[in-house]
Amino acid sequence: MLNVKEVTEQLRAARITDSEQVVIRWILDGKIKAKRTKHLNLEYSIHPVDLASFILEKTIEDKTKKFGVDFHQWEKTFQENQTFKEEIEQLKTSIRIEQAKNRSLKKMLKAEYALSDSPPLTLASLVGLDSDEDPEIIKKEYKKLLKALHPDRGGDERLFKVFYDHYSKMNGDSKGH
Repeated sequence: MLNVKEVTEQLRAARITDSEQVVIRWILDGKIKAKRTKHLNLEYSIHPVDLASFILEKTIEDKTKKFGVDFHQWEKTFQENQTFKEEIEQLKTSIRIEQAKNRSLKKMLKAEYALSDSPPLTLASLVGLDSDEDPEIIKKEYKKLLKALHPDRGGDERLFKVFYDHYSKMNGDSKGH
C-alpha cells in the first residue's frame, strides 16, 4: 500500500502532477481509489494496482486531448479490425478449398468424358428429347429449363450458367451449320 506522498512521487515521475493537494482532491473526488488509514489524520493508503489504473486513465485522457483521438474507441476499432482480418483469412482458406474441389471435379469430369463412348451432348439430350425432334420444340424446352434454373426465380446460379453456356455454344453451332 502506498501513502499520499509516495503516490505523488509516482505521479510526478509520470508527469501527471507534483502536488499532494491535487492527489488528495482526486482521492476525495473518487478518481483515485484509496482507503483511510486508522489514524485520525487525513492520511490515505492507495493500492498500487489502483494507482497504475489511474495513471493509465490519465495518460489516455491526456493523449486524447493532445491528439484529438478517443483511444478507447480506437482500441475497440483496432480489436474489431483484428477480428475482421481473422475472418477474412478463414474465408480465403474456404475459397481456396472450394477452388481446389472445383478443379478436382473438373479433372474428374474430363477424365470421365474421355473414357466414355457416349455420343456428344446435344441440346435435345440435355432436355431429355430425341435428337430428331423439331429444333423449335428443343429450343422451347431448353428456354423453360433455363427459366426454372434462373437465380432470380430461386434457381442455382452455377447450374444456370453451365446450362446457359451450353445452350449458347450449341445454339451458335447450330446456326453455323
